[in-house]
Amino acid sequence: MGRNSDDIHKMAKKVDASMATLNQALRKFGVPKGMGNSLTTLKTRTGDVISQLEMSRRRQ
Repeated sequence: MGRNSDDIHKMAKKVDASMATLNQALRKFGVPKGMGNSLTTLKTRTGDVISQLEMSRRRQ
């Protein structure tokens, strides 16, 4: 694994950490009315992006 692989892993960790921060804030303050479905979609797609980044890292 080279430098590019490390960069991909760092990016995936940053995205994951940002999503965890968002989840903590939502637990603390609640989900704004009418945003539940949008947030669920965002969480799902973010997870998909992280998975894709990790898979591309492993291929290198």
